[in-house]
Amino acid sequence: MRLKFVCCLLFVVSGFLFSQNRSETREEKLEQLTKRTDIKVTEVEKDILRLEYPSGKVLYKNIGDYVPINERNITYSPTFDSTIIDLTTIDTSLYYQKYSFWQEVPISNLDFDYLRISDVNNNDKLELYGPRKFFTTPINEVEPVTVYELNNSEIFYEIFQYDTVVHIQNIYDVNRDGKEEVHFTPSILTPNEQRFYSKPTDTSLATNLDFVFNPDLPYQLDDPTLGNFDGDQQTDLVFDKASNVYIFEYNHIINNFDSVYHFQVPDPIDLGIGGYSVGDFDLDGKTDIVFSTVRGKVFVIENEGNNQYNDVWQGSVESNNAYVHTWTNDIDRNGKPEFWVLADAYYNGIGTTRITIFETNGDNSYQAVGRIDLVGIMSFYAGNMQAIDIDNDGTEEIAVCIDDNFIILEFNGRENHHTYEVYYIKQNELITEEEYQIYYGSTMNDLQNNGEYEILISIRHFKELEPNYFRARDVTKIYRTDSTTSINGDEIKPIRLKILQNYPNPFNPSTTVKFELNQMSIVSIKVFNILGKEVTTLLNKELSPGIYTINWEAKDSNGQLLPSGVYLIKLSANNETGNYTRTIKSLLLK
Repeated sequence: MRLKFVCCLLFVVSGFLFSQNRSETREEKLEQLTKRTDIKVTEVEKDILRLEYPSGKVLYKNIGDYVPINERNITYSPTFDSTIIDLTTIDTSLYYQKYSFWQEVPISNLDFDYLRISDVNNNDKLELYGPRKFFTTPINEVEPVTVYELNNSEIFYEIFQYDTVVHIQNIYDVNRDGKEEVHFTPSILTPNEQRFYSKPTDTSLATNLDFVFNPDLPYQLDDPTLGNFDGDQQTDLVFDKASNVYIFEYNHIINNFDSVYHFQVPDPIDLGIGGYSVGDFDLDGKTDIVFSTVRGKVFVIENEGNNQYNDVWQGSVESNNAYVHTWTNDIDRNGKPEFWVLADAYYNGIGTTRITIFETNGDNSYQAVGRIDLVGIMSFYAGNMQAIDIDNDGTEEIAVCIDDNFIILEFNGRENHHTYEVYYIKQNELITEEEYQIYYGSTMNDLQNNGEYEILISIRHFKELEPNYFRARDVTKIYRTDSTTSINGDEIKPIRLKILQNYPNPFNPSTTVKFELNQMSIVSIKVFNILGKEVTTLLNKELSPGIYTINWEAKDSNGQLLPSGVYLIKLSANNETGNYTRTIKSLLLK
């Protein structure tokens, strides 16, 4: 096993900064939680807390010291690597120059969540979706979801506000008509009710209430995730309630979802479930759905045919509260995709967020191939993780938002060796007795369509407006990379190439790739299999600025139909000003 330790000295330390960044003990964290008036804390059993947040969201959190359990099913690869990053001593000044504050938008999302972003009205400008809250908004209320769009002055401005819905969940073409629906939860008082809004025209926002999905099931509905899991061109929905996972499928006849599968975690005490990672992780042409629990158990459900699913694997991580997932497409180039599980626990009283990386070691079998420990962090608010190729080199970076930290992790290992380093970190800098803020979640997106990804951190900002009288507002702060300039100060205009995710995805038998080019360039689109072998070339020619679509019939260069699996669609653009490369993942299911 290879161990990599990253420890950076903090050169300028005031008493405030030290107290902000040092690791809090279990007792300090518990005392801090019980004193808060906005969170209802109940200890349902020893060290298992039930946390009810202002939004109505309920989270179960294990705050006990991690205790190894003999029956934990963990298999480690022979080349297992571990990276340790101490966030209590890291020197953030080494990274601040990579991104700078751009602007803020007065919307956020509810606890542990982030903005949803899409170009629903097809005007080639991305919209930001989230509920709104000002200091003047009543204490336990938020305004409905509001939509902001970038104007010609590069400022986000309001273009629409919904009537009652307060939590945006997904933006997805549910009925497969080529137009995206927008999925909301209307109120913190009705967490089970899911509303889907449709577009009246191709160039409008989704403003018409299309249908309401309200499963008659106990407990709070969490983590609703949409996709095409069984390859039948019908949209599937997976979500969890307490210790249960449900899969429903959209039915055109009733314009709603039908139940097709239910799985209950064997241990009824495992009240909390989180996830999901979705993909073909064991490379057998079948969709795998990964999720995990408050006690660190990890489960894989696999599709076995039309509306047929089985639980095929159970493992675990050496941590608790395993609620956060993402997946990468063969980050170490050994021919296997990975799924990532983020969890946290106290180890000898020190809070640590532990990310465990899994890949297949056989059909319906997985092993841990890497681990990243972020020392000093036990999060009770922000918690999400995103895999995204920030620098367009074909290898994803991992953006993590936990507690009061936003971190980008960069792979610096090699084949079968998972080691990582900090590419960027931003820590919450506003924590005083009179004013403080809490990170809710983050996302990254190319908001300006220039090939560079902005960081969007959603925040709840508290301020003491009168003595002992705090009010809150919600805001998302956006950070972007500094503009590239030449030696004489003239701005270099880069190639700007916007490529959308292929649609449909997963697909069978064909899919379409849409992209936009801002300069005359030689454009190449090639398809590779999961092993990195070139399958076919879809395009290789000089193109003028404009919007283009390319259709792929899932055939190789010899015209032969390809088997089910993950395929990489790589788009490159080159001219005298530089080059641009972007890769998207597609899943062929037959």
